[in-house]
Amino acid sequence: MRVKCIVSYDGSKFHGFQVQEKERTVQGEIQKALKKINETETIIHASGRTDAKVHAVHQVFHFDTQKELPAQQWKRAINHFMPNDIYILDASYVDENFHSRYSAVKKEYRYYLNTKEYNPFETNYIFQYGRQLDINLMREAAQIFLGEHNFASFCSYDQYGNTIRILYSFDIEDNDGIIMFRLTGNGFRRYMVRHLVGGIIQVGAKRISIDVLSEMLESCGEKKCLFKAKPQGLYLQEVYYEES
Repeated sequence: MRVKCIVSYDGSKFHGFQVQEKERTVQGEIQKALKKINETETIIHASGRTDAKVHAVHQVFHFDTQKELPAQQWKRAINHFMPNDIYILDASYVDENFHSRYSAVKKEYRYYLNTKEYNPFETNYIFQYGRQLDINLMREAAQIFLGEHNFASFCSYDQYGNTIRILYSFDIEDNDGIIMFRLTGNGFRRYMVRHLVGGIIQVGAKRISIDVLSEMLESCGEKKCLFKAKPQGLYLQEVYYEES
């Protein structure tokens, strides 16, 4: 039987989602819990990986099991063994053809930035930028990324393969000095959101022009974006599936 779970976690004290030897990871903590419940090694498959210090509001993963429990009992059972920075929001049985990663049709990420005075209580959750930015200029710059593009210039240096993605929306809102960047697309490569936001911040700070950002995009990887926003302000907000 295949179980789909929605999980929320505070990424501050994790070395990312994916299991790493000798490091604390979200996947590692969940798999330790499932081993206790299933009494056997259980591998989970997520909609995607998040990096160290990156948070998730609604991350999705699935696993296969032979243990028969009512669907919501899986939620209670896993949470019983979870540390206080991970919480299973929902659990349900799904068809064996469902895959957390490959069945996803759309993802939404959000990035939060503080333009006001440094706040030590928010430093793990909102990037403490501490300077004013030109919101209208950033909104104008965000428009160049909408639609289907080769985002090779805005991905990790160590990633190859298909870097063509569709960005459906890139919204920027200012709420009393807290700026929220909201990106929705059919998929994102490693560091892609942080590079896109990082580039937009440079435009908002008037360190680079929109034309420079556009040249990076059109170069398809020849001109790399060297600006990468810090991980602390990034959240995987939602993963969408056909039935969502």
